[in-house]
Order: sequence, then C-alpha cells, then structure tokens
Amino acid sequence: MMHHHILENELVHLERVISSVSQKPFSPTYWRERVENLKSSPQAPMYQHRIARLSRLIAELNE
Repeated sequence: MMHHHILENELVHLERVISSVSQKPFSPTYWRERVENLKSSPQAPMYQHRIARLSRLIAELNE
C-alpha cells in the first residue's frame, strides 16, 4: 500500500520528469509502468486527473 505522501512525491516527480523527457535515458515503457503502478494505490481516485494526464504525456512520447 502506498502512503499518501509517497504517492504525492511520486506524482510530482513524474510530472516534472515526463513533461521534459525525451526517449532517453528511459523508454516510454519505463514511464508507463511507473504510472500504472500508481493506479493500484488506494489513494489513486483522488489523483485520477493527474495520473490520466501523465498517461497522455507518455502516449505522446510514442508518437
């Protein structure tokens, strides 16, 4: 179970990194797996909008 502050820290980190990431050093698959992991948290519904935005940004990396 992911605690609220850990989930928040992970979201902040991913939002900062994914918005400016290129294909390297990590592939979109790496980022997608990290975001998918957040979806299993009991707090995920509170962060649904932010998680969905990260998923869209990762999808754009594949284009």
